Amino acid sequence: MPGTPALVAHSSWLGVSTWQPWMDQFATRHNPLAPGGPGEPAAVAEARANPQAVAGIGIDAVPEHYAPRNRRTTSRGSGGPMIMHDTGTSRIVPLRGRDAELAALTEQLATLASGTGGAVLIQGVPGIGKSRLLAEAHRRAEAAGLRVLNGSGDPEARIIPFGSLLDLFLSTAGSALPAFTTDDNAPTASRGYWLLQDIQEHLERAALSAPLVIVLDDLQWCDESTLLALRTLPARLSSYPILWLLAARTGPSSPAARATVAALNDHLLVLAPLSGDAVAAMSRDLLGSAPDADLLRLVSKAEGRPLLLAELLEGLRDEGRIEIADDVARLTGTGLPRRFHSSIRHRLDQVSPLARQIADVAAALGRVISVDQVAELVAQPPAALLKPLDELLSADLLAETDGRLTFRHDLVREAVQATLSPSLRLALRRQAVQQRLRHGASVVQVAAELAETAEPGDQHAVSMLRQASRELAATSPSAAAAMSRRAIELASADPLQQAAIIAESLPRFSQAGLAAEAAALADTALRQRLPAEIEAQVSLGLALAANQHSFPDAARAARAGAALPGLPEQVRAQLLAMLAFNLILIDADEAEEAERLLPEALRVAERAGDAPATATLLTVASLLAYYRFDVPQALDLAERAAHAVDDVPHSAALWTPGIWQSVLLSMIGCVDDALAEAAAGVRSAQHSGQAALLRMWGMVRCRIYLDTGRLADARAEAEAVLAMADELGPGNFDDVTARYVLGRVALHTGDETGLTQAREVAGVMMGAEAGEIRRAGAWLAAQAAAATGDHAGMAALTAKAEQTYFRPTPVLPFPPDPADEPALVRMVLQAGLVERAARAAEFAEIRYRRNPDIPVFGAAAAHARGLLDGDPGLLGEAARRYAEASRPLARAAALEDAGAALRERSSLDEALALYEEAGAARDAERVVALLKSMGARRLRPSAGRPASGWDSLTASELQVVRLVAGGITNRQVADRLFLSPHTVSTHLRHAFTKLGINSRVALTRLVLTRDQDGDDED
Repeated sequence: MPGTPALVAHSSWLGVSTWQPWMDQFATRHNPLAPGGPGEPAAVAEARANPQAVAGIGIDAVPEHYAPRNRRTTSRGSGGPMIMHDTGTSRIVPLRGRDAELAALTEQLATLASGTGGAVLIQGVPGIGKSRLLAEAHRRAEAAGLRVLNGSGDPEARIIPFGSLLDLFLSTAGSALPAFTTDDNAPTASRGYWLLQDIQEHLERAALSAPLVIVLDDLQWCDESTLLALRTLPARLSSYPILWLLAARTGPSSPAARATVAALNDHLLVLAPLSGDAVAAMSRDLLGSAPDADLLRLVSKAEGRPLLLAELLEGLRDEGRIEIADDVARLTGTGLPRRFHSSIRHRLDQVSPLARQIADVAAALGRVISVDQVAELVAQPPAALLKPLDELLSADLLAETDGRLTFRHDLVREAVQATLSPSLRLALRRQAVQQRLRHGASVVQVAAELAETAEPGDQHAVSMLRQASRELAATSPSAAAAMSRRAIELASADPLQQAAIIAESLPRFSQAGLAAEAAALADTALRQRLPAEIEAQVSLGLALAANQHSFPDAARAARAGAALPGLPEQVRAQLLAMLAFNLILIDADEAEEAERLLPEALRVAERAGDAPATATLLTVASLLAYYRFDVPQALDLAERAAHAVDDVPHSAALWTPGIWQSVLLSMIGCVDDALAEAAAGVRSAQHSGQAALLRMWGMVRCRIYLDTGRLADARAEAEAVLAMADELGPGNFDDVTARYVLGRVALHTGDETGLTQAREVAGVMMGAEAGEIRRAGAWLAAQAAAATGDHAGMAALTAKAEQTYFRPTPVLPFPPDPADEPALVRMVLQAGLVERAARAAEFAEIRYRRNPDIPVFGAAAAHARGLLDGDPGLLGEAARRYAEASRPLARAAALEDAGAALRERSSLDEALALYEEAGAARDAERVVALLKSMGARRLRPSAGRPASGWDSLTASELQVVRLVAGGITNRQVADRLFLSPHTVSTHLRHAFTKLGINSRVALTRLVLTRDQDGDDED
C-alpha cells in the first residue's frame, strides 16, 4: 500500500504555541528516546560509543530502538502470541479456546470488506486474553488487505485530551490515514467540540477510500475526550466502512469509562475463562508436550486465565518441577510454584540492586521506559544501565515491543508498583515531574502527576495547575475541574488565592456536570471574609455556571454579588445584566423585578462601557416590550442589542442577542428573515469555531421549522441539538427547547415512541423551579392529554395559564407561539370551559389590536374568536391570514375547524393536503376520520409523502443524500449547506431508515442506479 503524507496538524488546541511541536512532544512522551526527546542525545552517544554492550540488550539495533514510532505497533507487551522460553529458544503458540470469538470477529471483518462497518467491545478480567484476541484480529485484518489503526489507553496519559486517539494516529502514520489537519480558528471554549469534528472528518475521508479497522486496547485507561469519541463516533460513522475493535477490563473504572462501556453495550463480547480442553491445549503448546492429569489439576488454579496459566507453567519449569518424557509433561512435587505466589517480588529479588532500582523507578514513571530519564533519576550514565536492563528482560519483567522497552504486561508494572511504599512512589513521581518539566514537557502533559505529587503551599504547582485547568477546559471539562480542585486544595493556606481560583473555576465545574460541587465551592469561598471585588467575582462565576442549569440559582448568585458595596462598574454591570436576564426567564413576578432594575442597570453598563452587559440588558428590554405587546419597540431593541456586540467575541459575551432577534422575527411571521438570521448565525459560528453558539442556532432553527410546518427538519435539528450535549454538556435553554420541539413533532406525526418520551419530558419540565419551563412542560403535557381524549387532565394542566395573561411572561411555552391561543381555545371548549376559552380569545384579540400590522396576530385572533363563537367566516379569514404568515399547520387547523363547523368538504380536503405535505400523519388521520363521518366514500389520492422509499425523503434529506453520494464527508456537507455536522448526520440517519440501507456504499449504488435509470425528478 503506498505511503501517505506525514501527519500535519495545526496549533493551540491545548494551549501550546503550535500543534505540530505538541504532536512531537506527544510522540516523545511515548518514546522519550526519539530524536529531539529528553533522552536522545546522551543515549545515542553512549550507544554509538559502545555498540557491543548495546547488542546485549536483546533489541534489534540501536537506530531502530531510538527512531521515532514510524512502524506499525502490533500491540503492547502482552498482545502478541505467547512465548515460552526454553534454554535460549522461544516458541510462538496459537490462540486457544476462542473459536467462537474469532468467528464473530472474522464475520465482522468480512462485513467490513463488503462496505459495512460495526463495533465490538471485548471485555474481561485482567489476563483473560483481550489483548491477544485483538492482536489476532489485527493480524487477520491485515491478511485480508484491510487498513488497521492500532493503539491503547495509557494510565499515565489520561489527562491529555484525545491523547489515546492521537497516539493511535501517530503510531500508524504513513500507512492508513491521510494527513490530519485541524482549524486553528476555533476559540478556547469550543476546541474540544471542533477537534472531535476534525477527527470524525479525518476518519470519514480515510474510510471513503477504503475500509478501516480501528483497534484500541485498554479502553479503561483512555482519556476522557477519547472516551467521548468512542461513545459517539461508532454510531455517527456507522454508515462508513469502519470497524471499531475495542477492549476493556471489567472491574472498577472511571465514570467516563463506565459510560462508554454502557454506550457500547450492544456490541459486547465478554471473554469467559478458558475451558478445560483449551487449558490442556495451551499447556501442550507452551510445554511442547501433553500435560499429565496431575499437572492439569494444578494448572486449573490459573482460573482459565491465559496469562496466569503461562505464569504458572513458567514458574514450575523454572523450579524444575516439570519432567518431559515420551511426549508427556509430568508434574513432580506438589503445590504452586513460589513464582506464582509472589511472582514479581520473587523475580525482583533475583536481579541486581541497580536493576531492582531501575524497575522501581520505571514502574513509578509510566508504561514506556526512557533509558535517559531513568539514568538521570538513578544517577548513572545510560551505558551503565545496559546490563541491568538485560537482567530485567531476562527475568521477563520487561519486553521489547516494536523498538520500545516496556513492562511485559500492565499487571507486571502494577505489581512492581505495589512493592513500593506510598511515600517512595510519591517521591519518585515528584522527581520525574520536575525532570520532565526541565526537559520541556508541557504543563498539560505532567498535570496529572503534578496534581498527585504537589504539596500544600507549593505556589509553582498551584500556578501550573491553574494553567493546566485553563488549557483543558475546552476539551476535557472534567480533567480541568480536577486540576482546579487540586489547585484549590493546595492553596488552602491562602483564602484570598483560594477564592480567586474558585471564581475562575466555577464554570468549568458546571461544564463537567458538577453543578452541586460548584455551588459547594462557591459557598465555601463566600463564607470567608473576602474583599468585595473577589466576592463579586465568585458570585459572577457562580451565576455564569448556574445559568447552564438553573435560572433561579443564577439569579440568586447575581443578586448577591450585585448587592456588594464598592464594586468596579464593569463587574457590577455584568452582575446586574445576569440578574435581569435570569429573572426574566423565571416567571412573571421576577420579570417585573427585572423591569424595575433595568434603567439603573443600563446606566451602570453605559458608564462602564461594557458592551456584553449592555447587549444582554437590551435583550431583556426587548423581551419585556414583546410581553407588553409593543412589537415595534421589541424589534428595535433586539436590533440594538445585536449591534452592541458586533465587535465582541462570543467568548466574552454574556448572551447572544441575535438568538432572540431571530426568534422574535419568527414569532411575528417574518419567517424568511428569521431563517436568514439563523443561517448567518450558523455561518458565523462555523467560521469562528463557536460550538456552543452553533448549538444555540440549532435550537432556534428547530423552533422555526416547527412553527413553519417543516416537521422533519424540526426533528433533525432538535436531535442534533441534543446530540451536541455529548461534547458540550447539557444546555439549559437549548435542551428544553429541543425536547419540547420533539414532543410537538410527535404530537403531529403520531409517533408513539416520541409521544411517550414527550410525556416523560413534560413531567420533568413541570418539576422545574423556573415558571417558564414549568408552563412549557404543562402545555406539552396538556396537548398530549387532549390527543388521547383526557379533557380533565388537559383542563388541570392549563388551569394556571390564564393567571399570566397580560403579565411580562409567556402564557404557554417560550418562545411564545401566537397560534397556541387558538389551540388552547379549541381544547378547553372540548372540555366545556367556555370562560377559559373566552379569556384566551380576548388575549389574542388585544395583542392583535395593539399590533394590527402583524398578520399572524390577526390570524390567531380571528381563529380564536371563530372557535369561540362558532363563526366559519372568521375561521376562513384566519386560514387566509395564516397563509400570509407562512404557518401551514396553523392554516390547516383553521381550515379543519371551518370544515368541521360547516360540514364542508373542500376546506377539509385542503387541510388534509397541508397536513400530509407537512408529514403530520396524526392530524391527517383525524381529518380523514371526519370526512368519513360526513359520508365521504372516496377520498382524493394522498398528496403526502410515502413512509419509505426515495419519494419519502424531504428536500433537506435529498440535498444531504445527493452530496454524500457524491463522495464528500458530513463536515463538508455541513459547510456547504450551513448546517451543523450533527444535523447532517441526523438527516442521513433518517434517509437511511427510509431507504432501508445502512451504509454509504449502498446509498451511492442506489443514487447511481436512479441516475442511470433517469429517475431524477427530485
